[in-house]
Amino acid sequence: MKLIQLGASLCLLLASSLSLADSRQSINEVRTVSPNEQISLEVMRGKVEIRGTNSNQFRVSGKLDEKAEGFTLDSKGGFTGFIVQMPRQLREQHQEKVQGSELVIELPVGSSVSFKGVNVDVSLTQVNGGVEINTVNGDITAAQLDGRVELATVNGAIKSQALNGQLRLRSVNGKISDQGATGRLSVESVNGEIALKSKPQELMVTVVNGEVDLELTDTAQLEISSVNGNVELELKNQNAPRIKGSSVSGKFELKLPANLDAAVSLKTSAGGSIKNSLTADQPSRAKYGPASGLQFTSGKGLGVIDINTVSGRIELKKN
Repeated sequence: MKLIQLGASLCLLLASSLSLADSRQSINEVRTVSPNEQISLEVMRGKVEIRGTNSNQFRVSGKLDEKAEGFTLDSKGGFTGFIVQMPRQLREQHQEKVQGSELVIELPVGSSVSFKGVNVDVSLTQVNGGVEINTVNGDITAAQLDGRVELATVNGAIKSQALNGQLRLRSVNGKISDQGATGRLSVESVNGEIALKSKPQELMVTVVNGEVDLELTDTAQLEISSVNGNVELELKNQNAPRIKGSSVSGKFELKLPANLDAAVSLKTSAGGSIKNSLTADQPSRAKYGPASGLQFTSGKGLGVIDINTVSGRIELKKN
């Protein structure tokens, strides 16, 4: 009898502990919305998954932040807004374990989405009406997005796949990686690595204190700016590109098609160097000072390659 009572007490204690472990409010709200709804979302902390669907419904389900004071959900006239309401001043001890929101948000695939967060990871898929995601401390994962897409985080990584349209990816302290992006792509990073296996028609890359690894297909126009970082570029299926690059204290390594059709101008200063393995043309040193340069035309010169570096190295190779 005592063993049975002890077992029952342990079960009650365990159930009580589990209840105390997750006291967050559950949510499961649905609204009927338009196929091209304009949707704004604000979630301060936690994890949020956003999915495009073929249904004309907006649904939010999961758990709210343990500190949440509730939520607001307004939907009218083609506009839907959802906010997890948090205390105006949220003070936490450094060691305190926090249970943020864990939400799944489903919306029509043709919607446009605007998201704001602070300490939150965001993943989103299949949204075709445009996306703007901003978080401070968190990672962003994105796939199958179309239209105007802006993904930005301060302390976090961005990982994207199969994006199309007018695209902008920005991170301060985090790696940016992409596969298969098409359209016009802009990528900016400070203190982070950039790794692209993409095929945008146009690409702009800006990096400070980071490495850049680009494997590009069909890209016709490319602009790269690097400070204290190495750039490795391999360009396929495009023999007449327009490439403009500048670097300070870094390496520029370009792997280009053997049948390159472009006018090439390479310049270094303050101790930089140039190596050309693409053609027989070789650089020449300036009469005065440490500068050097190389100019030549391959084919008819339909494309343009113009690269300048300070205290860096430029190298041309065949891919």
